[in-house]
Amino acid sequence: MEWVDALLKRSCDKTLTKGEVLHSLFHMIEINENTLNHIQSDKRNFGPELEELKQTEINDLDFHLKYYRSLVNYISLIPENKIIKQE
Repeated sequence: MEWVDALLKRSCDKTLTKGEVLHSLFHMIEINENTLNHIQSDKRNFGPELEELKQTEINDLDFHLKYYRSLVNYISLIPENKIIKQE
């Protein structure tokens, strides 16, 4: 995940900290979880075409949640001194 390392380094160069990056990811997780819960709890019958679209949206949100969580896990394991060179 070299691109994640590069993104974190650029983020730090622009004064974002590891904590701020994680906070942003947690916010995206929360938004996606809320959206997913809202879609899944809506029991209206929209017909077959819209039900297919609804299922596609559920799958997309589930994928993004897994992706954001894996990024959180990966970033959490990176020591702070690997992101920002101590001077």
